[in-house]
Amino acid sequence: MNSKEKILSTAFKLFINNGYHNTSMQQLVEASKLSKGAFYHYFKSKNDLYNQVIEHYFLSFYKEVDWETYEQMELSVEQIEQEIQNFYLNFVPKILSLTEKGFSEYYIMYFEAYNLLPEFRQEVQKFYKNLEKIIINAKNNKTESLKIATTMVSKYEGILFLLAIRPNLKINDLMEQISE
Repeated sequence: MNSKEKILSTAFKLFINNGYHNTSMQQLVEASKLSKGAFYHYFKSKNDLYNQVIEHYFLSFYKEVDWETYEQMELSVEQIEQEIQNFYLNFVPKILSLTEKGFSEYYIMYFEAYNLLPEFRQEVQKFYKNLEKIIINAKNNKTESLKIATTMVSKYEGILFLLAIRPNLKINDLMEQISE
């Protein structure tokens, strides 16, 4: 792990445990075990670091989705739902490997970033708009498509919420339950 990755990892842990406002630059520098100069070589400010942590630990998951390919594939609604399910089945274990206390910490940081960073909010909204778009293409009926998109998103976001408040649950079991 290079110095920049080490700082990102350390900052992620501090931000997820303490929140943005309760994490000082002094704490970030000390936890990185780098000199102040080395630290500032990579990040100009706490806000710059926070933005890059959010990019690395949150937005990178959203950006893995290749929307253009999905649009060209002309998927059915069932196939789209399977792709969404696969996204969450890959996403959740990655997140759980990053946090010590489970999904609830990640959720808290997600909403903190959503409130603090307009760019993050835009990227999240773009993700859901793209999802709606491929469902509209699959259904050719905008009203019905929006209802289906809302139902799908609610179902999978609900699973994330359940994982946050009941960490002993397993995502595979929950996915199986909603598929029945």
